[in-house]
Amino acid sequence: MRSIRVPGSAAWWAVAAALFALATAVLAALLVLGGDDSEAAGAGNAPPGTRAATHEHADFALVIRGERFDFNRPEFLSDTEGRELSEHVHIHGPRYTVVHVHSTLVTWDEFFRSLGFTLTDPSFPGVTPERTCLELPSKEKLCNTASERWSFIANGVPVDGLANVNIGDLDRVLLSYGPETPEEALAKYWGLVTDQACIPSELCTARIPPDEPPETCSGRGACTR
Repeated sequence: MRSIRVPGSAAWWAVAAALFALATAVLAALLVLGGDDSEAAGAGNAPPGTRAATHEHADFALVIRGERFDFNRPEFLSDTEGRELSEHVHIHGPRYTVVHVHSTLVTWDEFFRSLGFTLTDPSFPGVTPERTCLELPSKEKLCNTASERWSFIANGVPVDGLANVNIGDLDRVLLSYGPETPEEALAKYWGLVTDQACIPSELCTARIPPDEPPETCSGRGACTR
């Protein structure tokens, strides 16, 4: 009868270590390929300690199937009953289409997340147009399909995505979902994007209606409350 040779313990440990390293590498690759877009979408926000105080403003419009989304609702307003939805970025009356930015490095992703939305688009590394989606606070998810798609317009120019882009002073952006191409969305809906950010920035005070109460947060560089 032939005897069976059993490898020494050192050899077994070497084989086990190699197998473990291979399994770890395979698992990491699977997690990257099949990862949750919502987790990737949070990666663009500034880490703690890298921000500086600022006070800037931008106009925006969200259009879904031809209708502008109404942000004049209590759950979206930071000055409703003293609530502050985010210390870095918010909206409030009387201009519900103007974003107030109070910290540097604030992205559109951070702004929409503060209101309960989750936007995933190709401005994030590894996100393809086919995986572009916006999840509404109601948990309804609107994604690119063969018949409907997202169009993103920044300052009158179509771009691939906006989520991971910093909000700039006096920027104007449009997010549109429907059957239109970006060029068609620009032609049809760009007029829905207001140009009122200059008012709380106090760059066009002549446009403020004389009977309008003072803004609760206006000025540049500091918020006067």
